[in-house]
Amino acid sequence: MLITLGIFMISIVIILIELPKLKKGGTKLTLTFSILLIIGTSLNIAIGLNFFIISPLDAIIYFFQPISDFLIETLLNKNNL
Repeated sequence: MLITLGIFMISIVIILIELPKLKKGGTKLTLTFSILLIIGTSLNIAIGLNFFIISPLDAIIYFFQPISDFLIETLLNKNNL
């Protein structure tokens, strides 16, 4: 719980420092900053509470592994002929 509170405090400090500067840049910049800060804060809290977070690399491996296996099998069979 203390870790969560610390992460929230750090996020609030970041907002107080950066938000006045970002308001001059427009609403798109402020919205992008807010979304990225929320995502970062959420992931840091999840890590602090020892939640299991899947890696994006797992999805990439799951998608490309059959393609890789097919290409390796195809290339090895052509070399043996």
